[in-house]
Amino acid sequence: MLFVLRRRYSHVLVQKVIHEPSGPMPSSQYEHSSIPATVKKLFNLKSNFLTKRDAWAGTFEKYFSLRETPRDDCPEELPEVRTTLRQTGPKEDVQLSEFQIEMIQLASQLNGDHILNSYPDIGRAMTVAMANQYAEDAVKRFLEAGRAALRAGANESALVTMRPSLTSRTAEENYSKSYQSF
Repeated sequence: MLFVLRRRYSHVLVQKVIHEPSGPMPSSQYEHSSIPATVKKLFNLKSNFLTKRDAWAGTFEKYFSLRETPRDDCPEELPEVRTTLRQTGPKEDVQLSEFQIEMIQLASQLNGDHILNSYPDIGRAMTVAMANQYAEDAVKRFLEAGRAALRAGANESALVTMRPSLTSRTAEENYSKSYQSF
């Protein structure tokens, strides 16, 4: 079963009900890789597939119907939300949860810090505020490096490999000093 989110509502495509995919290969099937494969096809993306599995996966764009006219049974503007689910503000001074540490380890893949000896412990001494700043910095550096690679003539499908900026990094116990100014 595949769940595909669309604007305002979701689709549930049940493999036992819909027909087998008609390609791109005779053995193609619907599976989670069908989502990026369908996005690539719908938006006519020129870049290579991320994996061979994405290239093999069946696409399900034929199950989406685009209307000639907009629906008239949906609100054009949503009402302002006046209540909050959170009773207090964010707790930015607390230690990270296990999931948040994993997200910081993922961010370290973007900026190259994953090759440092301290990688296994990255995020363990961070607060939520420090981790937020670290993740934002990692994404910013990665995007800047990608843009610089394109300006230098790199293929738009090329992968950007980051190296840690050792001159601008501090020891993890000093993150509180270096990431407090946000």
